[in-house]
Amino acid sequence: MSTANEHHTIRPYQWAEPIPLKTTVQRAREFVETLLNLLMFAFESIPLCWEALVALVVTPKEKNISGQTALVTGGANGLGQAIAIALAREGCNVAIVDVDETNSRATVAKLRRYNVSAEAYKVDVSDCDAVRQLGRDVERDLGPVDILVNNAGILPTSFSLDALPSHVKRSMEVNVLSSFWTTQTFIDSMIRRRKGHIVAISSIAGYVAPGWAKTYATTKFAIRGFMDALEDDLYLRGQAKHVHTTTVFPFAFNTRKQTISLLKASSGLTRLPIYEPTVLGESVVKAIKTNQRKVVVPDTVKPFQLSVFENLPIKIRQLLTRTLAQGEVKLVD
Repeated sequence: MSTANEHHTIRPYQWAEPIPLKTTVQRAREFVETLLNLLMFAFESIPLCWEALVALVVTPKEKNISGQTALVTGGANGLGQAIAIALAREGCNVAIVDVDETNSRATVAKLRRYNVSAEAYKVDVSDCDAVRQLGRDVERDLGPVDILVNNAGILPTSFSLDALPSHVKRSMEVNVLSSFWTTQTFIDSMIRRRKGHIVAISSIAGYVAPGWAKTYATTKFAIRGFMDALEDDLYLRGQAKHVHTTTVFPFAFNTRKQTISLLKASSGLTRLPIYEPTVLGESVVKAIKTNQRKVVVPDTVKPFQLSVFENLPIKIRQLLTRTLAQGEVKLVD
């Protein structure tokens, strides 16, 4: 049995064995097998395609989440608070996890007005050990977590911060690594109980990477990839019907004052529509109740449209960006 120290030992690089050359007969057999597999795929996908088309026009049945326990990271303010309030309105008991102890307690007071249980936990979710202890504390106080909302994040508040090593490191720890720690902490219980929902708040910047917020965009692309891999992981474990995932891609929302001031002061960004957090809270709860895998908020744009945009020729993408912004973006700190 290997020890923990052995896993961290740097071993000399070793080349893999050479791949033996295939004969003409072997290559022909593989081609035929691949063709037959693709034909089988096309046949078996017909009912699935029909199911997807029906889902576009038929309102999905909503599941009841009343009485479930939800945990929201970064829940003391902004989008996290809006999500927590929307969950409480549905009858969920809510754990607020944030480093802002004062506003966490204020948020808990708001949640309890909906006659649900709510507790505040001062935790740095980038600390793996602290998150594991959080798991024990929440289960003791509120019971097993049914809905995990990974919302905690660092927003761009200054263009000059983007290149600072300390800012890059902290952003990766809070925006990305925290989702690994929380998911690892709570997913086993969900699988064991065959019941759970994991939500991650990415961003429109998880599809459309702005050059003025490279660090932020990188973290949001990472969350998008993490959630796609998590969905596949659950499928491979045979748990996709019991534990669901939702990745949320919000546009600009009226939250942290410094970030909004930055947008409003920068030419080319002033035309970005800015929405109130309650819109996102309601959209997230609806996505949970209907098991939507990906949702853009507001839903005037669909994820597949963003996929098309990110694969356009670069000059066409740049032209579209300039058109929507009515000119080039000028950065003003």
